[in-house]
Amino acid sequence: MIQVSATEFKNNVGKFIKLSKKEDILILKNGKAVAKLTAVSKNDKEIAYDRLLEMIKRSKPVSEEIDLEAMREERLKRYDNIT
Repeated sequence: MIQVSATEFKNNVGKFIKLSKKEDILILKNGKAVAKLTAVSKNDKEIAYDRLLEMIKRSKPVSEEIDLEAMREERLKRYDNIT
């Protein structure tokens, strides 16, 4: 996802419309997201897939084997002190 300031977007609307066919554009004002430009041709499944792919790319690789029992124990420990 490309992030641009509102001013940059305003000054280059045509460029970002073309880019939105390939990638979503997040428009920021004062550093905060205010709008998102997405291609119309994408359906909900494609959008969800793109977001999932982006999250996977940002995530850190798992370097150790996942132990489901250890995960369960850790989750339960969080609630041990709640009364």
